[in-house]
Amino acid sequence: MAALPQLALDWQPVLDAHVGLFEPLVPGASAALVPRWRIDAQGQRRANVMPKTDPVPMRLWLREPQAMRVRESIFAGLASLASDVLLIAEDGALEAALAHERPFSELKRLLRRNQVLFMVLRTRDELRERGWIEFLEALGLPFLGTCR
Repeated sequence: MAALPQLALDWQPVLDAHVGLFEPLVPGASAALVPRWRIDAQGQRRANVMPKTDPVPMRLWLREPQAMRVRESIFAGLASLASDVLLIAEDGALEAALAHERPFSELKRLLRRNQVLFMVLRTRDELRERGWIEFLEALGLPFLGTCR
């Protein structure tokens, strides 16, 4: 995901266009976006989603008091990640979503095709309290399971 540093500029208009999707989130709620793979010092392809990993660029969708904002950060593994949810992207997946005329629809399709993996880092009650229900349902991720 060589283009990851550019994502901060590209995702902000998408988040702004879907303001209603993020209004229920409490300030401080966040989704982290990380590449699934990195190349280590020996040139080997390594998974990033481990308890600890070499630092890689990460993007946060952070709910601030006024709106959802994209912020740059560093991912050093799951043990130090404070986000509510994690989107783990295959090479080029997030760029493909951004290139689509409806990026969230494309993100939903990429989730179904396992090009973007979704990891929940909070309990169901915590997600509800932090306002994630609408976002999860918009992506086609059943929040309360398939039987309600």
